[in-house]
Amino acid sequence: MPYKVDVKIANAYASLTVKDWLSDSPCVDTQTGTKLENVPVQPTTFHVLIGHSNGVGGVIIYDTVPNVAPVPSNYEIPRELDETGTITFPKPKRALQSDLDNLDAQVKNLTQQIAGNKRGK
Repeated sequence: MPYKVDVKIANAYASLTVKDWLSDSPCVDTQTGTKLENVPVQPTTFHVLIGHSNGVGGVIIYDTVPNVAPVPSNYEIPRELDETGTITFPKPKRALQSDLDNLDAQVKNLTQQIAGNKRGK
């Protein structure tokens, strides 16, 4: 039984392809019947079925620009699904560890300053 996955496209693209990792073939939107290969899109949500092997499936999405090698975004299903069964393209940006370490140092510094000000009163 395939996974039902909603694919949220957050931006407009002149040409986009959504593939099932297992079959390496373009997905078809289950609500519209549209084959998701080199299709122009506005922000939208597609509804697809994804095959799996041993409980793991995958979705590959890429912007198909003429004369440019595609850079795929790979999604592991079900691990990367949100609580509603949706994946988002492009993937939300994640904070770098160095950014988190810097933020942690700033918070500690501010905490020390506040503690010092309280002692000085």
